[in-house]
Amino acid sequence: MRWTALGKVLLAVVSALAFSGVIPAASSAADGTPVRFAARVSWIAAETMVVATDAGQAVSVDLSQVAQDEYQRLATGARVIVSGALEGRGVLATSIESLEP
Repeated sequence: MRWTALGKVLLAVVSALAFSGVIPAASSAADGTPVRFAARVSWIAAETMVVATDAGQAVSVDLSQVAQDEYQRLATGARVIVSGALEGRGVLATSIESLEP
């Protein structure tokens, strides 16, 4: 199997999420906990965005509940505020605020 650059990035992100302490392991106790944090966009594809927190942790963000106009113009490296709730090993976002002019 030949790994593309995107495949390598996805593997790195999945590995980082699996070993990070920012998002707890999937548990019903953590699911639904409200969160709001600043981060930098690592990548966006369809309804998924991965961001890096100021502490350097990669976090997967489900954008399915966010209006597309809140994130359609974001580019890699853009600073954002993510609001939502913990869900499994990521965040189900309800709002993405760009900190870029």
